[in-house]
Amino acid sequence: MLQQINKIKIYFYIFSFLFLTTLINQNLFLKIKNNFLLKNIIVKSDTIETENKIRLLYDDLVNTNIFLINKKLIKKKIENLLYLENISVKKKYPSTIIINAKKTDLIAVTFLDQKKYYVGNNGKLILSKNISDNKKLPIIFGKFEVNNFIELNNKLEKNGLDINKIIRYYYHKNKRWDLFFGNDIVIRLPNKELINALKLFQNFKKNNVINPNTTIDLRIENRLIFKNG
Repeated sequence: MLQQINKIKIYFYIFSFLFLTTLINQNLFLKIKNNFLLKNIIVKSDTIETENKIRLLYDDLVNTNIFLINKKLIKKKIENLLYLENISVKKKYPSTIIINAKKTDLIAVTFLDQKKYYVGNNGKLILSKNISDNKKLPIIFGKFEVNNFIELNNKLEKNGLDINKIIRYYYHKNKRWDLFFGNDIVIRLPNKELINALKLFQNFKKNNVINPNTTIDLRIENRLIFKNG
């Protein structure tokens, strides 16, 4: 009889231990779960308008466990706003996500299928209805690759040309560019040996005044053809 009573006590202690352990674990789990729910989405950008647009993308994540939130998916979604660059997403435990994004510089305008696009310094074409900008920008004609255009501008600047004075670019099918400045000054660039051609132009400009209504043709290697009218 005594042995049976001892067994009952042992079972009771085991049951009590398991019950308390389970209860403690449940409380601990709930505490951890509640402490790591997303409560704050901090967005840092150039304008309040951009910050609000980004924040709207992720309002549905509030009260989601922060450990279950995929930063790469968040970043990918922001990248759909083509006018943004330098995007970063960080988790600040226990309950905050910090998003940084910068509006890219708009460097030109172009038209495709009768629609107006901005050319972003981030290498993307941005439909004009998705962004507003009052800055006067040069127009690009022809079918071109954005990265090719950015590379061209970098080379022009490194070789002393003021790209802010260019009002139009024309891209030809043979992969070369014409530059149109104010006062009807045109520079016809070659599709090869561009750097040498730009140096030739700079040497010419040091010793000559370039008057309005002038065309400078650099298409032939090591030659500069100067034409007025």
